[in-house]
Amino acid sequence: MRLAKFNKYRNATASLATREAWYSDLALDASDSVSADGLAIDGHSLYVKATGGNSLQAIDLNCPGKVGSQTTTLLGPAGRIVDWTTALHHDNLVAAADSQGSVTVWQDRIQTVTFDAHASACVSVRFHPTVAGVLATSANSGPTSSEVRLWNVSADTQTPFWHTNVDNGIDSMSIRGDGQLLAASTRAGTCAIFDPRLAGSIDSAVGVTAAFHAAGRPTRVLWTGEAPFLITTGQSKMRERSAALWDQRNLAKPLASLQLQPSTKTLIPFYDEDTRLAYFAEKGDVIIHWADGDPSSATPLAQLGSVVLPAPISGCALLPKPQLGVMRGEIARVHAVVESTGAGQGAAIVPIPHIAPRRTYLDFHSDLFPDTRAPLPAQSFECWLDQAPVCIPKMALDPAKSADSLASLRRTYCSLLSRSVPADAAEPAADHGSRAEPEDAMLNPPAESENRLSKLASAPAGLEVKQHNMPGATATASVNKRTVEQHDPKVKPVVADQLARIPTKQGSGWKLPETDHARFKYLEGFAYRPTDHFTNLLNVNLRFSQQNDPVRVGPKHIAVSLKGAGGQVGVFCRDSPGRVPDNPATIAHGADVVDIELDPFDPGVVATAGVDGRLQMWRVPDIPLVGEVTFELEEYIHVTADRIHQVRFHPCARGVVAVLVSDIDAYSIYVYSGLMLHFIVGKTSDGIHSFEWSPSGDHIALTTKKSRLLRIYDARSQDLLVSGPAMDSIRPSRIAWLGNYRICLAGFSTGSRRQLALYSTDDLSRPLSTVTIDVGPGVLVPISDADCGIIYLDDRGSRLTHAFEVVGDQLIELPKFESPLPSLGMAALPKVYSDVAQCEVLRAYRLSSQSLESVGFRVPRKRPEFFQDAIFPDTVDTETPAVDTLAWLGGAAALPLLINLCPPDMKPLSEAPPVPVRQRTFAVETEQTANNTKDAISAMLSRVDEPDEEQAPSPDSESDWDD
Repeated sequence: MRLAKFNKYRNATASLATREAWYSDLALDASDSVSADGLAIDGHSLYVKATGGNSLQAIDLNCPGKVGSQTTTLLGPAGRIVDWTTALHHDNLVAAADSQGSVTVWQDRIQTVTFDAHASACVSVRFHPTVAGVLATSANSGPTSSEVRLWNVSADTQTPFWHTNVDNGIDSMSIRGDGQLLAASTRAGTCAIFDPRLAGSIDSAVGVTAAFHAAGRPTRVLWTGEAPFLITTGQSKMRERSAALWDQRNLAKPLASLQLQPSTKTLIPFYDEDTRLAYFAEKGDVIIHWADGDPSSATPLAQLGSVVLPAPISGCALLPKPQLGVMRGEIARVHAVVESTGAGQGAAIVPIPHIAPRRTYLDFHSDLFPDTRAPLPAQSFECWLDQAPVCIPKMALDPAKSADSLASLRRTYCSLLSRSVPADAAEPAADHGSRAEPEDAMLNPPAESENRLSKLASAPAGLEVKQHNMPGATATASVNKRTVEQHDPKVKPVVADQLARIPTKQGSGWKLPETDHARFKYLEGFAYRPTDHFTNLLNVNLRFSQQNDPVRVGPKHIAVSLKGAGGQVGVFCRDSPGRVPDNPATIAHGADVVDIELDPFDPGVVATAGVDGRLQMWRVPDIPLVGEVTFELEEYIHVTADRIHQVRFHPCARGVVAVLVSDIDAYSIYVYSGLMLHFIVGKTSDGIHSFEWSPSGDHIALTTKKSRLLRIYDARSQDLLVSGPAMDSIRPSRIAWLGNYRICLAGFSTGSRRQLALYSTDDLSRPLSTVTIDVGPGVLVPISDADCGIIYLDDRGSRLTHAFEVVGDQLIELPKFESPLPSLGMAALPKVYSDVAQCEVLRAYRLSSQSLESVGFRVPRKRPEFFQDAIFPDTVDTETPAVDTLAWLGGAAALPLLINLCPPDMKPLSEAPPVPVRQRTFAVETEQTANNTKDAISAMLSRVDEPDEEQAPSPDSESDWDD
């Protein structure tokens, strides 16, 4: 159990390298600019500005010492260089911008491209992190106006394919690690965020931070890798240096801030996305600070340490991860450019290694060094413009594997661009330039990611995603790393793996069976053996919200809300029932948990929503869940609202989640894709009890509190489609869809009468059928089985489970199931995990105060040796995405994949031979019966008439009376 999350690298120590490892005797230009880091590093060289300011010096990374006479000069244009940078996706590629608005690119220390980017002096230049050949430049065209331009330098044309104007002047800019968003810090103390791929995004920012830093002072901005967080630095009104950590979905105020001593110089931020450590260096100062840059930690931006240099700093940069000494625990290495270190000595570049303490460094510590970004592009120019999902290539840092890992990446990514470019993109648009040709040294995802690449290759391109710009939120089609991962085929048991997937027409898998009589009137509920239960649950949360479910069941894991500090959720392996240990594996959310969900397409992910407004996705490790188990926080969403009430994953699209939130005066449903907020559905001041996705994922049904209405919305257009009266009471009501065209609503009428109502989605003015169950205080939670047309009602606080069958437009009551213990919640498994050989139509888990009971529902059938295909039609595969995420965002409809539930060793009843029947006629049977009767009577008479030959003479015979 973890009550608070801390950075595991917080105990790392830093010290100056020995003078033999310095790069000394350098003659450098002393001029300064706000946006320049003063140093750029790639996997082979260090780049600093030479004396005179119009050229760069390239220094071999592997040859420290007195290198003043061993540097390579990279000559640029006539203007003075103001900023220079290296590319993440390619070594030996550097670009510089000068004071005359020109940009020069060198590859392998040879000048390859020079073009005029702006009419005025450039401010900054940055390479795109995922696409080869794309550059971003910025310039200030006036005291209060600036511009940012994007260039495809691989194209024949030298005109920008995107540009935007920025008010108040630009100090710096940064591109997010996945290449989707661009941020620019301004002289007004704010930061503007742009999405260059969105149509109509020119001159319109998708988000602007609050003015946290003082206006008129130098500011810097930096994205924290691929995550939706950014760091800004500046000064306060009292000239105190400050740093702030922002969540791009809530730009009204920073998540955390850091204050340092006053100064007039620029505070340069650096970020290591592998260790989540932030580094801060100030030009003219002698101290480099580092802090915890993890947004999900207990204390973000808390200072962890500092190091003092022998001379003032004029530049700083982080060494790429593949060049670190991982076998001695080196987690990072900062290179600082310092001024003259002594009389008659030139400037020097001082390495500062950061070492994580370990008892021994004989083995590679994989916990310290996760796979890191490889120096390769991740996608083509066309796919980036088309908002296709991106898979960042990651390489291993283990010296025994790194070479093979990088070679495999190059082989895999060499064919990625050609596979991912759509057919209609062969002729590029005139305003986007021509497509960059693949280069051997610049192309190539991991060998272990080939499954994900097949999804990238088939991702739809050119989708126009409907966006809704909101204060503090960005609207863009983003798919996180879990979105492009392929479904794990090991999730299902062997029987489920052998079931055939059947492609079907649209909507054919989401209809109720048509029947005119009750087929399940002999439904029987039963409890599995005690060895299949989970017992000794000591800390079950008895006060969990009645509107949500305290237990969730998936193919691999079971999540249960537990009481305790920090919002605890117990996670158990479903295939390991029995007595739960006293210290089960638990997730600590950090605040009281209001809802729990399991990702239907990734069984190793548990989502928790808390009263703190955070939605967190936790990765369950593939180890025995006993004792102290660490659950890695895989995804974090800070909802821009006061509180979260419910969470529901999309039933057909991977990575899409809907969240019911509330502000002071309104309730609404936020729809996220990955980390991006796309749609806001059903905003109302009446309050919302609960909501549910339709099986196809196109619509959202909800019930309101004050107005007591049942409403159905289009999830993407946010239009209200149909509305009608719901239950008469304002007490909680729960929704369940029965296919795409029927809705069941369980709630209360006047007088605490508990009712179940059946609605048609075409007309909600009145229910098709209503059944009053009883009078009671407990909430009824519906669980639907669209294949059989059955609604199960979990009676909270009672021992009963009700069941109703939908026959036509009527609700037919079925036999109840009674358990020995009151229910706190019940969760059902997908139909593929039911034992169809025993005619089991539902498998579920029922939570009580100290146990988790495994229960099932079955029906008696003739000839059970055959597969009962009459009650087990092809069911929808709920564990495989039915539609691509970007396609769904663009308006595409889901096409369900159906599964044939017939086991391989059984034969369907419809194909079984008929039961042999003896052919008889009434005349034959009557005659045979008469003959049998006659024979019996004759036998009886014959026995009576026959004398007994062995009978002795009677003593009363005449001879006895003779005299």
